[in-house]
Amino acid sequence: MTALLTFGLLLAGLTVSIPIFIVLAGTSFAVFATTTTIPLSILAQRIFAGLESFPLLAIPFFFYAATIMSKGGLSRRLIDFVRALVGHLPGGLGVTVVLVCMLFGSITGSSAATIVAVGTILAPALIAAGYGERFAVGVITCSALIGMIVPPSNAMIVYGAVANVSIGALFISGIGAGAVFTFAYCAYSVVWAIRNGVPRTARATLREIIAATKDVIWGIGLPIIILGGIYGGVFTATEAAAVSVVYAAFVTIVIYRELTLADLWEVSIEAGLNSARILIMVGAASLFSWLMTISQTAATVSAPLSAMTDQPNLMLLFVNAIMLFSGMFIDVFSNILILVPIILAPLAAAGVHPVHLGIVTTVNVDIGNVTPPFGLNLFVAAATFEKSYFFVVRAVLPWFVLALMSLAIITYFPSVTLFLPRQFDPSL
Repeated sequence: MTALLTFGLLLAGLTVSIPIFIVLAGTSFAVFATTTTIPLSILAQRIFAGLESFPLLAIPFFFYAATIMSKGGLSRRLIDFVRALVGHLPGGLGVTVVLVCMLFGSITGSSAATIVAVGTILAPALIAAGYGERFAVGVITCSALIGMIVPPSNAMIVYGAVANVSIGALFISGIGAGAVFTFAYCAYSVVWAIRNGVPRTARATLREIIAATKDVIWGIGLPIIILGGIYGGVFTATEAAAVSVVYAAFVTIVIYRELTLADLWEVSIEAGLNSARILIMVGAASLFSWLMTISQTAATVSAPLSAMTDQPNLMLLFVNAIMLFSGMFIDVFSNILILVPIILAPLAAAGVHPVHLGIVTTVNVDIGNVTPPFGLNLFVAAATFEKSYFFVVRAVLPWFVLALMSLAIITYFPSVTLFLPRQFDPSL
């Protein structure tokens, strides 16, 4: 009865488009009030308790650093750098988009911001070079997904906090998963350009390559500092996030000189609002998770999974299907916060490594950003490129298929994601 009431209220709230944190908290309060004798004053304490996690402190810091870098002229420098290296190859401009989105995402961690920053510059260039509007919209919208898969990823931070898994290990694992997506999208760009007779652009001179490298080297140093510091034992993932803010401010104000100290005020407000949107969902979801636990709802829902512990591949297929379906309706972080507490124990019992599950989860919820009807990136792309929603959906379709193929590789070949972290920590 409790499970029916819980999911009934949850579904009703999502159907009428109530903000997800209100749905989660409101459902929890309603169920506790009607089915238990627990004092409701405790529920507010549980919300704040869900935020008392040291790893979660990394989220506002990474948002702050990402906002600083995205406002500080990094996207143009990355585009010039990558275009100088690969722009002359077959499908070179498409490959440029994929690699720029991967690099920009590794610094900002935001797929929506990547669409805006990269798309406004490269979409006109793609169309002028003969790639067509549909290809341009599709490659930019879906390549932006790579930004949440490669480190530093806020989705991985949330998963690590929920599942009590090393965020550093998740970050390193994301490199392998990001490489799968990058290769698939680059290969498709090359094949598409050759089949459609897209002319190649002129090769950059050595002087142009050197100039572009000098211009971007400070920007691409951010992920190197983060990962190097974490695995060099210099600082934790949360401390790395704080260091990244100082580094980003120094580069954009002192080196690039595209931001001033006064500009940091607006940047701080934007980063604070973005952080608050996520953390309020974390608090509400932690209360919802507590409800699922003490009401035995989580055990009831996970029972079908528990019955398949001798078939881990089938379990992973089932989990992928559930996460992809839920990604059609709810956002990345809510997807993680609601589903991971349910699926974690059964999959661990089946021998699925929690770090591997973290990457599978991250990729699944990330794909939800381009999954109709409510994929966030679809709406961002429609506004950025001034195209209809349905045009964007058609444009992303072949790239969406490639994303599913990449997900299958990542899911059923764990060594793709676990190879690198095991070089640093053989116990994984």
